[in-house]
Amino acid sequence: MNLLNRVLGFVFPTRCVSCGRAGALLCGECLFQLEPLEALPCIVCGKPAVLGFTHPVCRTRWAPERFLAAFPYQGPARRLVQALKYKRLRAVAKIMVELLIAELREMGIEFGPQAQVVPIPLSFWRKGARGFNQSELLGRELAENLRLEFRSNLLRKIKDTSSQVSLDRPERQANVRGVFAVSKEFYGRDIILVDDVVTTGSTVREAAHVLKKAGAGQVWVLAFAQD
Repeated sequence: MNLLNRVLGFVFPTRCVSCGRAGALLCGECLFQLEPLEALPCIVCGKPAVLGFTHPVCRTRWAPERFLAAFPYQGPARRLVQALKYKRLRAVAKIMVELLIAELREMGIEFGPQAQVVPIPLSFWRKGARGFNQSELLGRELAENLRLEFRSNLLRKIKDTSSQVSLDRPERQANVRGVFAVSKEFYGRDIILVDDVVTTGSTVREAAHVLKKAGAGQVWVLAFAQD
């Protein structure tokens, strides 16, 4: 098997998903270009927030308590996400989680041992077309690394939504209303809600709303990148 891998590596060398250089999925030069987010926004209003905590004036019973992300959605970070999501290079998920965990440790972020990792789900049809849910891959890898419980099926997407790309903030929120359901009620457990990229936060806010109505404690949103 090792010989076969060496032969395949010679014929089809691993290339950096960002610049195309042979050798690794993310080369040292592109790794060096990754710049952490300078400031974290409030997940409700989008304005800068201290350490990503939801502004007191933005807090509601159903809003997430905190938003954390590692990188701006640009450059190598953007190309890592695209390689996972559209080129279906699942091995990229491990790299993304390693980078995310490194940034969390740099920020001094720790999660309680009772927290559960829950990925933002795809609809049955979209997951079937892609073959996997990128947020689920990231969440599973994160849970394994941090030794936390992973709940892949706790949150379900019960209907497809139209593309959010051209929608403004209110339209995005309306577009995702009622799209999630929880498979069972649970009480008091804190949730780490994982997504690959967060833009306005409409999707994760709706997911947090549904989770809290089902009995979740605190909900922290965790993303690899913020757009």
